[in-house]
Amino acid sequence: MAETDAIEKPSLRESADDAVETLGANPLALVIGGLAVGMIVGALLPRLAKERQLLAPLGQRIADGSSAAVQAARETGKSELEALLPDKQATKDRVSQLFGSVLDAAKQAAAKPNP
Repeated sequence: MAETDAIEKPSLRESADDAVETLGANPLALVIGGLAVGMIVGALLPRLAKERQLLAPLGQRIADGSSAAVQAARETGKSELEALLPDKQATKDRVSQLFGSVLDAAKQAAAKPNP
């Protein structure tokens, strides 16, 4: 019993004050916690027919807008990637030129008399 008497439990008031102080020092945690609680409560509540009727067009508009944004980002990324990669024909020309130079060097080396 002596051990339990030596340990003081904080009062409810002190615990509440500590929680308020902690949340005051980190308001972002408060916002994130509030959003998480709101999402959980919203997921658990049943949807009403009127809510579906009112929010369905908004959801469709958001989905269409996000699809358009994804498509635009994909096209932009593709064009940027194509700009970074060399042109196919230019690459073929460079390889042909390099191969021609190697062949010329080999012919010249073969044509030189060995001492």
